[in-house]
Amino acid sequence: MKKVLLTGSNGFFASRFYTHYKEKYEILPLGHTDLDIKDESKALEIIQRFKPDYVIHAAAIADTGLCERNPELSYEINVKGSINVAKACSLTKSKLVYLSSEQIFNGNFECGPYDENHIPTPNTIYGKHKLEAEDALKGIIDELWILRLTWLFGFPEKNCKVSSNILWNVISSVLKDKKIKLPTNEFRGMTYVYDLIENFHKIFNLPFGTYHTGSENDLSTYDIAFHILEEIGLGNKTDIYLEKDTERYKEHPRDLRINNSKLKNYDIFLPKTEDGIKNCLKDFNY
Repeated sequence: MKKVLLTGSNGFFASRFYTHYKEKYEILPLGHTDLDIKDESKALEIIQRFKPDYVIHAAAIADTGLCERNPELSYEINVKGSINVAKACSLTKSKLVYLSSEQIFNGNFECGPYDENHIPTPNTIYGKHKLEAEDALKGIIDELWILRLTWLFGFPEKNCKVSSNILWNVISSVLKDKKIKLPTNEFRGMTYVYDLIENFHKIFNLPFGTYHTGSENDLSTYDIAFHILEEIGLGNKTDIYLEKDTERYKEHPRDLRINNSKLKNYDIFLPKTEDGIKNCLKDFNY
């Protein structure tokens, strides 16, 4: 049984990854109280003791607002912490999966979808630090997969973290009988977390490199929310629960869409966002 060390194990993706794969792999799940990735010697000690075949580095500060307010903390965790994990992996000969983000493209003026050859132009602290970490890791370890993830979505689950995501944001607004306002000028991939997780074991068979990893779609964030309401039988009540935000990103539409053709070349197929929404609602009998 292969050994997997999982950082950020209390997070949205990692907590579900652990539950899904704990019988397939020997997994050591580590939250921030178990491993302070800012401490290089501690990272080396723990990784060296476990001797994992793979390290999935999911630990990060993904709250973009917090990163903007506290760039020093963002750098310590999102850049320096990632470097410490990579250094430990290089010494223990562990293969590293680094979870990056499509938000490295949030300052690009040309339209997406972006493939791996597009040059990212991040304009937020979070995006800049994720890209800086990518570049630093490539100089430390050769046995590295960089996965640029899209916005993940799913339902709350027992013993798993729920983060802000398009599906739950819309449905929870309906449950609270409140209207949600979403931009018509934002375009981004959104991926059902289990569509990603169920394909994740295939990542270990890929050539090392960078991969855009997520569902594609050409709809605005508002249009995705409209689609969700239609799927749950409330398409006739969109005026009650959904409001168009036409001002946000009006001057410069936010386009974070990714092209995942490189993954398809290796027989990893992630459904379009619309199909991911259907999959999620079906899985949870919603």
